[in-house]
Amino acid sequence: MKKLSTNAVRQIWIDFFKSKDHLFLPPVSLVPVQDPSLLWINSGVATLKPYFDGRLSPPSQRLTNSQKSIRTNDIENVGVTARHHTMFEMLGNFSIGDYFKKEAIEFAWELLTSKKWFDIPVEKLYITVFEEDQEAFDVWTKIIKVAPDHIFKGNRDTNFWDVGQGPCGPNSEIFFDRGPSWDPENIGPRLLKDDIENDRYIEIWNIVFSQFNNDGKNNYSDLPRKNIDTGAGLERLVSIFQDAPTNFETDLFMPTIEAIENIAKREKLYDIKAARENKGIINKNNTAFKVIADHIRAVTFAISDGVFPGNKDRGYIIRRLIRRSSVYGRKLGINEPFLFRLVDIVVGTMKEFYPYLIEKRNLVVDAIKVEEEKFLKTLTKGSEVLEVMLAKNKNISGKDALLLFESFGFPIELTNELAQEQGVEVDIKEFNHLLEKAKEIARSSRKDLKAWDKQNEIFTKLKVSSKFVGWETEKCEAKVVYLFKDNQPLQDASGDEVFVILDQTPFYAEKGGQAADNGIFILNDNQLNVIDVQEGPGHQHIHRVILNGNKLKIGDKVTAQVDSEKRYFTMKNHSGTHILHAALREVLGKEVMQSGSYNDENGLRMDFNFNRPITLEENHLIQKVVDREILAQVTREVYFTSMDEAVNKYNALAFFTEKYEGIVRVVKFGDFSSELCGGTHVENTKVIEDLVITSIESKSAGIYRIHALTSNQSVNDYISDIFNSVFEEAKVIMSKYKNNSSLLKDEIIEKAYQKILNVKQNKFNIGILKQNLEELKTIFKSFDKKVQDLVTESQISKWKSVKPVLNAQGVKQIEISTEELEIKAIKSLIDFLINQHKDIIVIISSKTNGENVLAVGVSDVINEKFPAIEIFKNYKNLSPKGGGNKFFAQGKY
Repeated sequence: MKKLSTNAVRQIWIDFFKSKDHLFLPPVSLVPVQDPSLLWINSGVATLKPYFDGRLSPPSQRLTNSQKSIRTNDIENVGVTARHHTMFEMLGNFSIGDYFKKEAIEFAWELLTSKKWFDIPVEKLYITVFEEDQEAFDVWTKIIKVAPDHIFKGNRDTNFWDVGQGPCGPNSEIFFDRGPSWDPENIGPRLLKDDIENDRYIEIWNIVFSQFNNDGKNNYSDLPRKNIDTGAGLERLVSIFQDAPTNFETDLFMPTIEAIENIAKREKLYDIKAARENKGIINKNNTAFKVIADHIRAVTFAISDGVFPGNKDRGYIIRRLIRRSSVYGRKLGINEPFLFRLVDIVVGTMKEFYPYLIEKRNLVVDAIKVEEEKFLKTLTKGSEVLEVMLAKNKNISGKDALLLFESFGFPIELTNELAQEQGVEVDIKEFNHLLEKAKEIARSSRKDLKAWDKQNEIFTKLKVSSKFVGWETEKCEAKVVYLFKDNQPLQDASGDEVFVILDQTPFYAEKGGQAADNGIFILNDNQLNVIDVQEGPGHQHIHRVILNGNKLKIGDKVTAQVDSEKRYFTMKNHSGTHILHAALREVLGKEVMQSGSYNDENGLRMDFNFNRPITLEENHLIQKVVDREILAQVTREVYFTSMDEAVNKYNALAFFTEKYEGIVRVVKFGDFSSELCGGTHVENTKVIEDLVITSIESKSAGIYRIHALTSNQSVNDYISDIFNSVFEEAKVIMSKYKNNSSLLKDEIIEKAYQKILNVKQNKFNIGILKQNLEELKTIFKSFDKKVQDLVTESQISKWKSVKPVLNAQGVKQIEISTEELEIKAIKSLIDFLINQHKDIIVIISSKTNGENVLAVGVSDVINEKFPAIEIFKNYKNLSPKGGGNKFFAQGKY
């Protein structure tokens, strides 16, 4: 069978279907557009839904793609199974009312078995069809002529695609037989016939024949337009063509795994032999590598597509992937931020098909590094709570473990590990039970507290009122007026946590782009932790409260106290967002409008519409306008007024799809900024102190996302980190230059380095500094090539005068055996000698970096009769491993 790279497998798929008049659709963002039913693009067909349901006319009735997708419903299986991934690529071919079963099956068979394409041996392929689908069975057996013992009929569970109301139909699956070595009990094809989980027969293709409509009550009628939806997992196909025991021992993941080994300073820790020989046995080290390699790929793509680590929805999933990877890194002895160092490996592996990753690289690295560092602090907080638990108890209950997991982001694996070090048992069984129960509650209430179903009975009957006093104060006395948990109202609550409504509260509920407040309730000298606040359908502020073993009941009086530090820095960032928004409109034009934002104590993020990249000069001007308003010490004004007066009298801006009611709140900073906003803000722009734009990137077509920091300390730290990072990188380049300056001197490099050192450290020079670094890199790259050419020339110079001899066939031949030449020099020498003699065979063997290398080159005029690849394969019975063609072959022996 062919040995194909990932890029080759993908390209062959695309080329084949293009040859069959399919229009190739480039991959789109992992974030669905105008499809609220999906959190992620989760399949190749997900991006084509408007074409299949008739909302849009397809650009062609025949389509093909290779679409990146994410599925996160069972993240825990990643790294444990052989073929499970968070992010995967789905190869697809689709017919929208064009061809149907016969053509779809013929296309599949031709692509898989034709020598021109994948060239998989026919005897390696097995087929399943729906037991009632005689049409498909006849195509396979009568037209394709699949052997009777290679096709099986499946039932509705295995071979019928149906998701309730809507299009559905039978499907036909194609499996690849990896051979008896993956079938320890020698069960054979019955594994397929009886649908037994196995590692021998790998599903590589699934054709869905969408021919029926389900009315939602399992009444089926024929669709007027029948469609084909095909999916083939790229990772699975690659593992087949690379004869890998799992998807992870392929060119998609092995570069990342090797990089992790280097970071851990433990070479060959990943046991490929175990992956191949210990079938079904989980190797814990291998699992750690797989988890990290899988997750860093998913995270790199997600952040590149505009999803950043956060507390909800997609952001929460990315945060979880980073934290899970960090925990598994600890298992390999890595106790510092390291994931960000793997981004370059992912980009390098995937950039041929996804070149946009190159320009997103710095953004991804920064986001992951910040999140890793933040998680280390989270681990510290969780560790403190865990230490108290360990001191008081001989075991950790499932409830306590879940509290650590949900409230502090403390992974169960780490809880268990630290507890075992002190001889303390963790009730993992109870934890898993409670976690599954929590997931079920979350699913039933549509994800989480932030995505409540407003039609839920508990809310439709909720009549209590609650007043927000947080604009005036951060602390107040209040009375508990409502308690609930698991969608059930309560009179009193005890144990772990509960949702609480007060008659009045200083706690800000997450909305309008501002993060929720955190803080405490004080009840009889006991502290209850408020870890989240969301707004209910009646504008009640609903507090998520950790009871810490205390009892709380309706009517209790508490002191509600906001975390002042978090509120303070959040206010600075929220006011910074208003000033930055106004600055964008002043510099770029009034057509610029905010389309979303998020502010918390760590920084600010804002999306805005604009039709081109922002230049470095515009970036500087935007920051100068912000500085101007901070230095002007503009006082904040707040007005409660009608919508009409807000717009016409106070020139307030209203955003996107916000629903504004009778009386609105206007937050105004002089004549410069005026917006409708319910958030908390600083009293004067001078409190913001400073603002630095840390990044501006394209989020989607016509939408840009800007990140910034406020406060002198944060801004100064950021600037210092950037300059130190660039200086260090430039220093490394200059060290490499100096090591080779005896061979070649280049004053331009020295001047470029000095240019970097001369840049004055301030926020306006960050862009200039980065430009200077790129200039240095470009110059050094050219210099390095010249140096390598000189080194190569020096290495091969003494061999250029070697005289050929006649071999046994009477053909001129030069054989060289050396321990001096690396492969680049060997290729150069072969090219030189062939150009010198025109009709010659050149064979060079060399011990290079501890490995024996063999290369063969043959002149054009004789390589038909004496192909280089044949000479290479049969040279002195060395059985070399490698490849090539009639002109040139190389490998190791």
